[in-house]
Amino acid sequence: MKKIALKVFITGASSGIGEALAKEYASQGALLGLVARRGELLEKLAAEIQTKFAKLDSKVRLYVADVRDEQALQLAVQQFIKEFGSPDIVIASAGVSIGTLTQYAEDIESFKAVMDINVVGVV
Repeated sequence: MKKIALKVFITGASSGIGEALAKEYASQGALLGLVARRGELLEKLAAEIQTKFAKLDSKVRLYVADVRDEQALQLAVQQFIKEFGSPDIVIASAGVSIGTLTQYAEDIESFKAVMDINVVGVV
C-alpha cells in the first residue's frame, strides 16, 4: 500500500458511496474528515479504518452533522481546516431516497426533506 498525502473531506460518510470512498482513501493513507448524521456509524467506520489501516497511520476526524444544518456543516469544515488546512478533495456524498414519486405528490414534506439533503446540502 502506497501512502498518499491527501486531505479528504467527505459528507455522507457513514454509509454507501461515502463510506466506500472513506475506506479507499484510508487504504492509501489519506487524512480524512468524515461527516454524517449518524455518529454511531461514523464511530464504527473510524474504528474499522484505524484497525485495518493502522500501519498507514491514517488520521480520521469525525464530525456529526446534518448537511441541512448549514451552521453545523460550516463548523465541521472550519475545525478540519484549523487542524489540517484546506482539504485537497471534497466529496459531497450525502443523499437519501424516501418513498416513491407518487408519495412525493401526496407528501410535500418528504419531498422537501429529500431536496434539502440531496440538492441544497451539496451547496
